[in-house]
Amino acid sequence: MRKDTRTEKKTLPSSLCREIAFSVPVSWSELTQEQLRHVIRLLWLYGEAPDWEDRVATAAFLYFAHVEVARHLPEGWLCRERSSGKTFLLSPELLPSCMQVVSFVCKPEEMTDRIEIEGYDAYDFELQELPFGNYLELEGYYQSFLLSRDESCLQGMARVLYRVPEDDEGEELKEEVLMGAFLWFGAAKQLLSREFPNFLKPASAAAEPVSRKSLIASMRAQMRLLTKGDVTKEQYIRDEVDTWTALAELDASAKEAEEIDRKYGKK
Repeated sequence: MRKDTRTEKKTLPSSLCREIAFSVPVSWSELTQEQLRHVIRLLWLYGEAPDWEDRVATAAFLYFAHVEVARHLPEGWLCRERSSGKTFLLSPELLPSCMQVVSFVCKPEEMTDRIEIEGYDAYDFELQELPFGNYLELEGYYQSFLLSRDESCLQGMARVLYRVPEDDEGEELKEEVLMGAFLWFGAAKQLLSREFPNFLKPASAAAEPVSRKSLIASMRAQMRLLTKGDVTKEQYIRDEVDTWTALAELDASAKEAEEIDRKYGKK
């Protein structure tokens, strides 16, 4: 995927050096693979903290700007630019604007790329090539992780998304890859909800929380719609029909049902 090389300049006044300027990425699409791994690692480390957004944005800003914080002083933070060794004082008043520049890192649902792992033929980021059966499997892992926070669910997601063979122990599936798989699928779900809005609607406030029982029931209902009740077609749809084709059919069915409800009313 081609990377956008635009960056945003930020110039800070300093009592130690006259001024210092640096460039940082301002969107997910600008991140290199190394930067993407680092940001996802930060989300893994701080994602459960109450102030995770501040922690992730601050750490990401310092990483992108190649800046180290030496110590805190009454006037602000004494910082050092790693490449030049220049020192400067970062005023607390400037922190909000610095963090705003990289605020995109706190919106992983807007990710546009995934971590690449050498040796594995991962699916495309938008999951257009993904068999529908694998999509259902990923949805199961995704919802199960939200319910249990069981890391084995992330292992399962990563193995599906990166097409890891069963006899492969998956030694390359490190923490940032596992978290990245979860965030990748979450971002893909956001994309799919925009493409198929009739079927993939946000849950209402009054909706019951997702449970293993309701998840299984939902998957079975989807297969019934796609097979038209012919169970002999189920394996074909799971293995041979891609996710976008299956969701397009489900979306059309949902739209048709809504139009009938509007015209005739629910019985």
